[in-house]
Amino acid sequence: MTADLANILRYFHDCYRSDNKELALFDFLDSKVEQKIYMEGKEELINESYPVVPIDIEKAAAIQKELKWFEKEKELVYAAFFVCGHYLDPKGELKRLCAPLFYYPAQVEEKDEFYYLSISPEERRLNYPLIGLLNKNTEDNVSLDDLFGELTSDYLYFEDVSTIEKVFQKHFPHVEVQNIYTYPEHTTVKNIRKSITDLKEYKGEKLVLHPASMLGIVAKSSNTRGVLNELTEISQTDDYAIPLRSLFDETIEVKRSTYQKGNIPIILSEAQQAILRSSAVNPLTLIVGPPGTGKSYTIGAIAIEHMSRGESVLIASRTDEAVDVIKEKISSQIGIDKCVVRGGKKRVYATPLRRFLKALLTRANSLQYLLNEFGIPKRITNSALEQTIYQLEEAIKTRKKQIHKIEQTFLKEVDKELKWGEHLSLEESGFWHRMKTELMSFRNKWQTPVWELTNTLSEYDQTQNDEVSQLIQLKYISQVLQVLKTNWNDLKNFHEALKLSSDTDKINKFKEIDFATVLKAFPIWMTNLSNIKEVLPLQKEMFDVVIIDEATQCDIASCLPLMQRAKRVVFAGDPSQLRHVSFLPKGLQTVFQQKYGLSEMDRSVLNYRDWSVLDLVTNALQSGDQVAMLDEHFRSLEPIIAFSNQRFYDDGLRVMTSRPDHEEKGLYFIPCEGVRDKKGHNEVEAEQLLDNIRKLIDDEAELSDEYVTTVGVLSPFRAQVDHLAAQLLDRFSNEELDRHKLRVGTAYSFQGEERDIMHISFAVDVDSHHSAFHHINKEDVFNVSITRARRQQFVYLSVKEEELKKGSLLHAYMQSANRNTMTVHENLEHDHFLEEVIDELKAWDIHQYWSGFPVAALKIDLLVKHQGNYMGIDLVGYPGEYADVFGIERYRILNRAGIKVMPLPYSDWKFEKTKTAEILKKYLIENGN
Repeated sequence: MTADLANILRYFHDCYRSDNKELALFDFLDSKVEQKIYMEGKEELINESYPVVPIDIEKAAAIQKELKWFEKEKELVYAAFFVCGHYLDPKGELKRLCAPLFYYPAQVEEKDEFYYLSISPEERRLNYPLIGLLNKNTEDNVSLDDLFGELTSDYLYFEDVSTIEKVFQKHFPHVEVQNIYTYPEHTTVKNIRKSITDLKEYKGEKLVLHPASMLGIVAKSSNTRGVLNELTEISQTDDYAIPLRSLFDETIEVKRSTYQKGNIPIILSEAQQAILRSSAVNPLTLIVGPPGTGKSYTIGAIAIEHMSRGESVLIASRTDEAVDVIKEKISSQIGIDKCVVRGGKKRVYATPLRRFLKALLTRANSLQYLLNEFGIPKRITNSALEQTIYQLEEAIKTRKKQIHKIEQTFLKEVDKELKWGEHLSLEESGFWHRMKTELMSFRNKWQTPVWELTNTLSEYDQTQNDEVSQLIQLKYISQVLQVLKTNWNDLKNFHEALKLSSDTDKINKFKEIDFATVLKAFPIWMTNLSNIKEVLPLQKEMFDVVIIDEATQCDIASCLPLMQRAKRVVFAGDPSQLRHVSFLPKGLQTVFQQKYGLSEMDRSVLNYRDWSVLDLVTNALQSGDQVAMLDEHFRSLEPIIAFSNQRFYDDGLRVMTSRPDHEEKGLYFIPCEGVRDKKGHNEVEAEQLLDNIRKLIDDEAELSDEYVTTVGVLSPFRAQVDHLAAQLLDRFSNEELDRHKLRVGTAYSFQGEERDIMHISFAVDVDSHHSAFHHINKEDVFNVSITRARRQQFVYLSVKEEELKKGSLLHAYMQSANRNTMTVHENLEHDHFLEEVIDELKAWDIHQYWSGFPVAALKIDLLVKHQGNYMGIDLVGYPGEYADVFGIERYRILNRAGIKVMPLPYSDWKFEKTKTAEILKKYLIENGN
């Protein structure tokens, strides 16, 4: 299998290379490059003369708006040193060439009402497609990697000009380079245009390199070289990580370790606990996470538990947005940012990390510095740290026993209440009945009420979570101090490596570092898939667990280098949401399979084009304990998620947001009389949508930022999205866009995101081409589109239900919404206990209550709404539909759903009704407020 695995890696390398084209910037003067600014005079950014330069206010505002809408599709780049002239395209047509040799990610920032431009010099990119074009006109055919090695610096100083000249004279002599010695003076755009015109007659056989810089918004680049280089490197070894072998070899026997439960400061469901167990022992684990079910929360819990055992974690995803969501979860759950290294966004994250490292390396009292950084108020000396940790561990162990004891007492009391209820409900007057009742009354006065047991458990749970969080912090601090004591040089070298701008230099520096030591000091790492090579060395099984989020959208090839770095891998995704998209021809897959002698292998395993990495992992799982589906939905009101739950998840989601009253319907269909024009725009839908957003923003103008509604706008069609984006940019200020997190996009733009309110413009009418209806009938697109809203969803339609094809998703969606109205589940049989409690509620002027209402697949005996808050009453003991009590875990689940539940035994109501009623009233008032 070793030889086969090497060829499998080479096969996926070729598939990935053929499927992903580098950003081809051949003509920066073209209208496709938006919001262009031609830099004049002397260069100031890429030669480090100034870190920022001022730019025109109107232009800067336009750039910021454009990037807000298309942050996943477009980026701002600062392009420099332009190769100019003409070239022949594959069709033999002569095209204008104005291509930058280098380009940098750029940022526009506002400060004191002025706008400034800056670049990320350490992320400078070489225009590889340009080099490929230049290679066609030379016999040298220079290796791109060799060329990159010759041009490794970040900034470009005057002394670098001679290096550029030597490179071009050596590899591309048909390009004149004499002009570059005027650098840092820019060649004007007028002279560049004249140069291009003058060179047309040479048809690409003669080109000129000009020292010029231009700013513009372009389509985002794939940034594929790191993945390709690492796939090549792994294929040249015969030492593969266990998860990588498990993915392709079903016969491999994996020795699973015994699960040692770690500490986490949060309450988890059974499915989440099963995922934590699997992630600690299995080489492959799969989390199926439908919309709004806490996938990011679960990933954060996995990371925290591994960290609590002194283990290391790498979290990666296809997009920066998905990674940032998980980072926020980890920060909010344990209050530690410093243990997390966020790779990739260098300007945002590298500087704070370097400062933290520098402080650790230079401070005399690192312990006190760390305590202050993590907000731990108590002063602890170095000698007392381990004793403090030990005392906390013992306190947590003791409380676990106490919690278990109370849980057992609760179960016994409930069992007794059920038996008592049977007796007390009988209307008998005999001697033995009276004697038994008297005995029960006497015992009732001296026992601890079950509601006190649940209150105590709730308090213990909170105290336990707080202390576990502090224990994790202190153990981490102890771990860092130990590294500083024994491996100070490794941290020093790591700090120096972070300052290096060249990837080559950084990788060489990494070789001097014991990364096991670094991972003790920084146990949790996060990055997107394409940045991993820039962040970490390629070392087999360096992380205890690697977690790959949004795995449904991840191609197989880009995940393999991460798996080589892992002892175990967890994949999180949802087969019913958007999938990996590839344009690789099927025939080319066959060619590559034959090239590497893989024709006899299972073709589905090699299906790069149609399979995401999640599909491949599902195929490779060997037991049911390696996969779990998260089934508690926390995001949307029930009407919003109802269709998706029924259609795509077989009603398997337990909706934690289900509530009985109709104050917020949640889902609204807005009939429009619009038409889809030739450009794909529906003006009527757009206007109604924009008017509704304007009204909301005006209504909330006086609210503080923390209370305003977040808004999303979605359409399945790019043409309608672009039209809406242009209108929104025109009608709303930057401040309004920021305040309401207002953005527009297709389903692909909103995967993994949510808003309080979503507006969906389907932009089809009865005469629209069948291909438009075919597109919105794709299950993954439709499912993502309708599950982004938390509170309200407005659907704009220019087609009626009866005009839609029966059986189509849109038809079924409208039909379901019209049919599904929320029903209140009233009790069907006489219940004396329930009626008495309701009479008391009425006497207290509480009139919003519902009996037998289901939340999270649990029926709450009596759900009460008071002062805007929901509370549950669990009637215990009286025979009938409401006699049984929830288990302790059910109380915790409902508490997570925002409903605190009080158990109310019939015996207490029977023997001490006045006192018990007052306790119930106090409970409702306190929790209602």
